[in-house]
Amino acid sequence: MQMVLLLLGGLLVLFICYDIIQTTLAASNSGPLTTRLAEGSWYLLLCLHRRYHLPRLLQAAGPWITMGLFLTWVLVLWLGWWLVFCGEAYAVVGSSTGEPAGWVERAYYVGYTLTTLGYGDLVPGKALWQMLSVVAAANGLLLFTLAVTYVLSIVSAVTQKKTLALSLHSMGGTPQAMLENTRGEGSYAALAEKAEQLSGMIISVGQQHLSFPILHYYHDTVQDRSLPLALARFHQALSVTYLCCPDVPASVRLKLGMAMYAMESYLNVLSGFVSPAETRPEIPTAALASMSECGRDEAGVRTCLSELDAQRYLRAYIEKDGWRWAQVWNLQ
Repeated sequence: MQMVLLLLGGLLVLFICYDIIQTTLAASNSGPLTTRLAEGSWYLLLCLHRRYHLPRLLQAAGPWITMGLFLTWVLVLWLGWWLVFCGEAYAVVGSSTGEPAGWVERAYYVGYTLTTLGYGDLVPGKALWQMLSVVAAANGLLLFTLAVTYVLSIVSAVTQKKTLALSLHSMGGTPQAMLENTRGEGSYAALAEKAEQLSGMIISVGQQHLSFPILHYYHDTVQDRSLPLALARFHQALSVTYLCCPDVPASVRLKLGMAMYAMESYLNVLSGFVSPAETRPEIPTAALASMSECGRDEAGVRTCLSELDAQRYLRAYIEKDGWRWAQVWNLQ
């Protein structure tokens, strides 16, 4: 029985260490436990929001999921090492009596070893367990160091995410407003200039979402600070101009193409977070005006968007963040 506990504990320690390293250092997808914990928590909260309209609940989700993740790492690592130190009667003994420690005392010993407190009232019984105690202490120190670094990285990424959202929303509250504000004399040079400025940030934020998928669960309750809505609106304006106006100046088209590439990069990251909607979303009637400078009437402009497959990902992204497609067009 003790050997079973030892093996089970060792496997648990290896599993949680893999999950921690994959989540904090891999710069790609999170570990299996982290992924399921975050996705399950968000799914539950999103269901409650859709049923009872609880935007504040979604707003609080990101920090609390992060804290829950950290506590889960600590508890699973604690459990794993506790099982390891239950693998032999004399693995942990009283420092003054030399008698084997009980189950609760072993949990206490593992706890202060992982946190490197080292009270000294319980000690490892043999040389092997002395070495394992050192490994456990190093394991605990590594966990807390990686966790703190991870949290600081998330805070920085959330700030950049909000900055990008505000920059995009400053262009206009709807796709049509973005087009009107950047039309100029019909060349859309202002849109191209703004798109060029934001392309690097869009790629950067996308890669941060790849490195830290938990960023998807940091939700803002205000439309004008929501990144999913901002990106969807920007993508509509960008796509309409790029597809409907092939005769814009070459420099403008180049900058628009660079921004389209940045958006495609972000959408590629999204493919690991959301499944595309079954159908492309409809473009509301009168949501977009005609573009006479490009020889397109309203129906022609809408056709440019309705045929884009990226719309399915954007719709799924918006809905998974607790919004509705109509809100892209500022329709309540």
